[in-house]
Amino acid sequence: MMRWIRSALAALTLLAAVLGIPFALITWGSYPHNLGLLRFDDGSALLAVLTLAGWAAWGTFTVATIAELISQLSGRPVRLPGLRSTQLLAGGLVALVIAALPLTRAALPAPPLSDAAPVPVAADAVAPAPPAPVQTVTPPVTTAPPATYTVMPGDDLWTISERLLGDGRQWRTLTALNPELSDPLAELTPGSVLRVPDAVPLKATATATELHVVERGDTLSELAEEFLGDGSKWPKIAHANPIIEDPDHIEIGWKLQIPGAVTEPAPTKPEPPTPTPQTHRPDADPDPLPAPPSTSETEAPTPTTAVAPDDAVNPATPLTIGTLAAAAVVGSLEVRRTLRLRERGLGRHLPPASDAADRLRAVLRAGEDPDALAALTNTLRHLGRHCRQESLPLPMLRSVRVGADQLWLDWAQPYGEPPSGFGGDEQTWSAPIVDCFPELDAPCPYPALVSLGTAEDGEVLLIDVEQPRVLGVSGSPDQRMNALSAMGVELACAPWSADARIIATGTGARLLALAGDDRVQVASVELALAKLRQVVARRRAALAQVSLSDLRVDPERADAVAAYIFCFFDDLPTATLAEVEALLKGPSVGVSVITGTTADDPAQWQVGGSVSRPEGRLAGRPGSLAAHAIDADVRDQLGELFTDTAAERAPWWNDQNVYPMPSRDGDEVEIVRLMEPAAHPRLLLIGPAELHGATGPEPARSRQQLTELCAWMVEHPQSTAGQMATGLAVAESTRRSNLSRLRTWLGNDPDGEPYLPDAYSGRISLHPGITSDWQQLQVLLAPGVLHLADSTLIAAMELVRGAPLADAAPGQWYWAEEMRTDISAALRDVGAVLTDRALRNNDLDLARWAAARALTVAPEDELLLAARIRTEHQAGNAADVERLVNQVTRQARVLGVDLLPETIELCQQVIEGRSRARA
Repeated sequence: MMRWIRSALAALTLLAAVLGIPFALITWGSYPHNLGLLRFDDGSALLAVLTLAGWAAWGTFTVATIAELISQLSGRPVRLPGLRSTQLLAGGLVALVIAALPLTRAALPAPPLSDAAPVPVAADAVAPAPPAPVQTVTPPVTTAPPATYTVMPGDDLWTISERLLGDGRQWRTLTALNPELSDPLAELTPGSVLRVPDAVPLKATATATELHVVERGDTLSELAEEFLGDGSKWPKIAHANPIIEDPDHIEIGWKLQIPGAVTEPAPTKPEPPTPTPQTHRPDADPDPLPAPPSTSETEAPTPTTAVAPDDAVNPATPLTIGTLAAAAVVGSLEVRRTLRLRERGLGRHLPPASDAADRLRAVLRAGEDPDALAALTNTLRHLGRHCRQESLPLPMLRSVRVGADQLWLDWAQPYGEPPSGFGGDEQTWSAPIVDCFPELDAPCPYPALVSLGTAEDGEVLLIDVEQPRVLGVSGSPDQRMNALSAMGVELACAPWSADARIIATGTGARLLALAGDDRVQVASVELALAKLRQVVARRRAALAQVSLSDLRVDPERADAVAAYIFCFFDDLPTATLAEVEALLKGPSVGVSVITGTTADDPAQWQVGGSVSRPEGRLAGRPGSLAAHAIDADVRDQLGELFTDTAAERAPWWNDQNVYPMPSRDGDEVEIVRLMEPAAHPRLLLIGPAELHGATGPEPARSRQQLTELCAWMVEHPQSTAGQMATGLAVAESTRRSNLSRLRTWLGNDPDGEPYLPDAYSGRISLHPGITSDWQQLQVLLAPGVLHLADSTLIAAMELVRGAPLADAAPGQWYWAEEMRTDISAALRDVGAVLTDRALRNNDLDLARWAAARALTVAPEDELLLAARIRTEHQAGNAADVERLVNQVTRQARVLGVDLLPETIELCQQVIEGRSRARA
C-alpha cells in the first residue's frame, strides 16, 4: 500500500511540474512585450523576471526528467553537465512511478528455460522430515534443482531481475516461476525464497544487507555509487531505511542498511549435475547460489562494466607476527636498503618488489611499533648496566609484556624493589614506552627474547628462551612451521639479539639466513647437533668459575658468552630431543633450542585453532593468545624483500650510443629560474609534499592525508576502491571520507569538469591535467641522462625543493618508498653528471650548485661527496678538501662499510698528491 501511495504522489508531482508549471506561466505570467517601458513600475517588471526564471527552471527540470526516463528504461545512465542535482531529484520521482507501472515497461521475451518444466514441491517435502528417504517426483530427464534467491530488505521484482537476469524488464520470468506472486506490486517479504531460472547465467550474487555508519560528507548518491555501482540508485537505500524522511538530509552516526550490494562471483569450474534430486528444507541454507568472494572492501561495478580477473583486489596480508616483530623486520629492511642505495652505481636503481611483497611491506609498516621496540631494547640494556654497576646478578626473566604505553618485566622469583626509572614491585618491574630510557651502547642481557603471541587487549607476550633451555612448539605441521618461522625471523632481526648466533636447520632455514645475514648460519641437523654438543662442552668448562650473568653485562667479555640459539624447523626424533634436554640441564650456558614437537612430546608453546587464525597457550599461563605465525605465502614474500637483488639499469639512463656533449665555450647558463604557473592542480613531491592549483576550498584538517591520497591516484590511475584502501592501508570509511573531501578541495577545471570525477565504472581516476613534479622529471629524463643538454639537466635539478617527501614522518607514505628512492636516485645521477660536465668546462659555480642540489635529495652519497672533493680541489680550496675527505671516511666507519676504490684513490690524490703504489 505504501508503495502505491509513494508512486501516486511521485506521479502527481511529475505531472504538476511538467504540465502544471507551463499552464500557470502561460495563464498568470507577465512578459516584456506587455510592459510599458516609459511608465512607473508597478511590479510588472519583477513578475516578468520571475516568469522567465520559471520557464528556465521548467525547461531544466523537463530535460532532466526526460534524461532520467531514458536512463531508467534503457539501463544506461545519461549524465547531463551541470544538472546532477536536478537529475537526482527527477530520477527518484521517475523510479517511483516506473516501479508502480509494470505494464508500461517493455516486455522482453523470457529466456528459454530447461526442457523439463519446474515441478512444484509438495507440502510434505517442504516440512521438516526425519532422516528417512524422502519421496519426490522427478522429471524423466535428471537435472539439477532450480536455483533459489533469498529476498533482501528493499528488494522488488525489478531490482531482482536486474541483478540476477541482467535486465529489470525480465521480471515476468520470476512471476512465471513463482505463482504465489500474483500481485507484482505487492511488497516482497524479506527472507522469503524465490525460484530463479537456473539456465540463465547469473550476473552477480546477492550478499547480505550491508550496514553502513554515516560519516561526515556522506550522501545517499555517493553511498549508492559506492555500494550499488550507480549513484542514481539512491532511492533503494532510502526505501530500505524508514529513518530517512528527507533524502537530502542524513545524520552522522545513522546506521543505514545497504540492500542488494553486489559483487562479481569468482569464476569456478562448472560441476556436473548430480543424479540425486535435492529437496529444499527450511532448516537448511535456502540460498544455493555461489558465495561471494570474501574481500573486505569491494568496489561494486555497474552492470555494464566487468572487472577482469587479473585486476581483482587482493586483500592485504593480515599482520600475524606482532607489532615488535614487524618493527624489527622493517628496521632490518631499511638498513639493507640504505646500504644498497649507497653502493648503487650511476644509472642503476633497485628493481621494484612484486605487488604481493609490496603489500606485505605496507602491512608491516602499518602494524609496526618502533617506539615499543626501541623502549624494550633500551630498558633491557639499562637493566644490565644497573646490575653491573651495583654488582647484582641478573634476575631470572619469566616473561615480558609490552602494552600500548608501558612494558612489564615479570621475574621468575622476587628480585627486590625496582631501581630509579622503573616502577612496579619486587615481582614485576615496569617501564614507560613514550618517555623511555635513552639509547645506550651496552650489551643486552637477554638476547634470546622472543614474542609468542598477542592478547586481546593488544599486549605482546615475550619469553626468554634460555630459561626453559628447550622451547617445544606443538600443533599441526603447518602451525608448527608458521610459529617457528615467526620466532626465527624475529630473532634474526630484533636489535636485542644482534650479537646472538643462530643456527637454523630444515625447511625454514633459508628465510632466516636471508633475514639475519651474518648472525644466522644454515646447517644440517647432524652438523647442528654436533655444534650444539661442542658449544655446551666449551661453555661448561669456561663457566665453571664465573657466572654467565656477570659476563653478559660486562661490555668487554659479553662477546665470549654470546647467545647460541638453535632453530630446528623439522621435528627431532624423540630420542634426540631427550638427549638435547639432558645436555642443557643444569646451570645456563647461554645455549637454547627452539623446535617443533609431536603430540607425544611435551611442548611449552601449544598452537591450535585454524591455520589462518592460530591461537596459542603457554604452559603454566592461563588463557590463550593470538599466536604469531608466518605462513608459506608470507615466507615467500619476506624472502623476496630480504633478497639482495642486483641493481638494474634505470629508466632515466641509456648507456647505448653514448657521445660526449659539446663544450659551452664560456656561455653563461641561468641556474635560477622561477617555476611557471600550472594551468591545473600540480603535486610537488620533490621536497615537502604539496598540492598547488586546487580550485576548491582549503581543507580544514588532514591536508597531508588528502595530498597523499591525490599522489597515490596520480601514481595508480584507474584503480578500484578496494585497491586504494589496501594500498593506503586505511579503513573503507576513511577512504570514502577522504575521497569526498579531496574532490571538494580539487574543485573543477575552467570548463566546469571536476578534477576528481565520479567513478561510475568502478575505476577511480583524476583529471588528466593533474600532474606531479616527479612525472615532469621523468619526461625530462626520458631520452637518457647522458644524451641531455646541460640546460635540460639544470631544469631537472631546479625541481629540487628538498628531500623527496621531506615532511612525511617515518612510517607515513610507506606505499611510496619505491617512488621516493627512485626520485633520489634519478636526481643523484643528474647531479653527478652535471657536476662532472661543469668541472670539465671549469664552471665551478655550476659544479658546486649541482652537487649541493643533488646532496639535498641524496645526503651523504659517496659519489656526490667525491664530486664535491674534486670541485674544491680544482678550485684550490685545501681546507674544504680536507674537511670533505674526513667526512666521507668518517661516514664509512660509522656505517661499517668500505669506500669505493675510486673514492680511495681520489682521497689519496687530493691529500697526498698521488695514488699509493700497488704491486
